[in-house]
Amino acid sequence: MTLTILTIPFFVIIALIAIVAIVLLILLLNGKKYKEECIVLQTDVSKQEQQLAEYQNLYSQKQEQLSKIAQEYESASNDLKASIHYAERIQRAVIPHEEEFKALFPDCFIYFSPRDIVSGDFYTCASSPYFRIAVVADCTGHGVPGGFLSMLGMSALKDLLSKQKITKDFNPGEILNSLRTFILTSLAEASETDEATVSDGMDISLCAFSDDFSQIRYAAANHTIYLCRNGEIEKLKGNRMPIGRHPKQDNPFETFTCDLQKGDIVYLCSDGIQDQFGSPADIKFTTKRLAAMLLEHSQKDTQTQLADISKIVNDWKEGRDQFDDQTLIGIRI
Repeated sequence: MTLTILTIPFFVIIALIAIVAIVLLILLLNGKKYKEECIVLQTDVSKQEQQLAEYQNLYSQKQEQLSKIAQEYESASNDLKASIHYAERIQRAVIPHEEEFKALFPDCFIYFSPRDIVSGDFYTCASSPYFRIAVVADCTGHGVPGGFLSMLGMSALKDLLSKQKITKDFNPGEILNSLRTFILTSLAEASETDEATVSDGMDISLCAFSDDFSQIRYAAANHTIYLCRNGEIEKLKGNRMPIGRHPKQDNPFETFTCDLQKGDIVYLCSDGIQDQFGSPADIKFTTKRLAAMLLEHSQKDTQTQLADISKIVNDWKEGRDQFDDQTLIGIRI
């Protein structure tokens, strides 16, 4: 048996060595490039981590700032609410209690529902040996602005009733004239400085019932008084102008009279109920529905009327926000 030795040509060996060298060189170059890319990536990651840390730090600072602002806002809000509730207590102290009102009008009800904590509506009463006075007023706006104006109006009205005295010649129209003069004078400075015309003021009904309830003298500014008798309703209208700035502000308010009978019921109200939006159609209650509601319930006792009317108004809203302050007073003769 003869052993054969394989002989590889020299140039093949050289070629193989060259190939191996090239492969090693390529691997070396790629490894260096990969290492450089890794360094770049590590640098980018480090930068991103640093930026993320900065963002987290900034976020924490903003969170602290927002938390501080929220605490300051809550504190200011609580202070404001406390002030408004204090204003409500002052307003409630000035508005007659139900017992005080019923001392003059034994058979009556008072529906008083402010839209906000304080009310732009107010009511009051007064008396003398000759007359028993009932007043319902609706000041411009509601909430705090309306509340301030109502306090101004109540103070002025009580002062006027005290100064002019409620004698047998008592004239409700003259009281409204004097009240308008006071309001215009008090708001004159604001009227002169504001670019827009200041229309602050109030609508009001002032009724003077004779001590024996046989007659009513009344004056009204943009208000309607309702009289129900024997299944019919009559609208006692005053003057179509407010207590405040108006093209007719130089015209005097008139005093009207109306004879009363036992069993009659007189209603004084603001426009809050008639302007309330409600029903599936999202429409106003309107004066027509208001008059129909009053007539329908006029034969019931006053406390039943109060309960029924309160339910009707609440049902009408159907969960909607109250649109305005609401006041309705019914006085049975």
